Amino acid sequence: MQKNCNRVCKASRRLIRHTVIFLSLCTQVQAAELALVIDDLGYSHERGLRAIELPGAVTLAVLPFAPHTPRLVKAAAAHSKDIIVHQPMEATPAPHVRFEQGTLTLAMRPREFTATFAAALDAIPSRVGVSNHTGSLLTEHRGPMNRLMKEIDRRGLFFLDSRTTADTVAMRVATEHGVPAITRDVFLDHVQTTEAIHAAFEKSLRIARRRGHAVVIGHPHSVTLDYLEYRLKRLPADVKLVTAAELSQRNSLRTNPPTVLAQPSGLTSLRISPGQ
Repeated sequence: MQKNCNRVCKASRRLIRHTVIFLSLCTQVQAAELALVIDDLGYSHERGLRAIELPGAVTLAVLPFAPHTPRLVKAAAAHSKDIIVHQPMEATPAPHVRFEQGTLTLAMRPREFTATFAAALDAIPSRVGVSNHTGSLLTEHRGPMNRLMKEIDRRGLFFLDSRTTADTVAMRVATEHGVPAITRDVFLDHVQTTEAIHAAFEKSLRIARRRGHAVVIGHPHSVTLDYLEYRLKRLPADVKLVTAAELSQRNSLRTNPPTVLAQPSGLTSLRISPGQ
């Protein structure tokens, strides 16, 4: 009798603890989460500093070999901002496409590809993740994406697919390798006017509210920075700004199968899926 009572008491305490965890997870996902990433940092020191000084958990995507990258990386660290390597990748040929130093290309042999990527990662030691700069051609091919994700996984980083092409396979390959990954939902400043930027930002909020999260990418244009300096101080109460790293980890948990917690006989197993 006493043994049975002890078993029930222990099981009850465990069930209560797991229920608290489950309810905590549910509470966390009720707030609409918005990850804001500022791309293409490294060419302008002044606008780079403005991006770093934006309020809240803004993620900074820095080009590894741009002239002002070392100074901006130090400034970002002083402001406790997350930095990701904005890795140049081969784009579909077009007149406006600029070929950056350290661009990963389809023609590279595996060893050259890995060495080039490693040099970019080593240029920003404090990086927590990687995103693609351009890459409309490279991200459509599984071979180079497999090489990329193997290295990202080995270094314990996450990946943000900027989605520069509708035919990207980067997110799918990242998931296959177990790499925490997210994908861009909205480009904030495809049209560089205050009205267009505001409309894009509002679109990202609608997506976040409907789905629970959204990823919006902006660039260090003066008009973009002017808007964000004002808007980020006036976020709606139901929207929470989170880093891209936080969102990628949460997204990774969402894709895992439920864990079945064993209970003593006579009690129903409690299934908890992070993010449910």
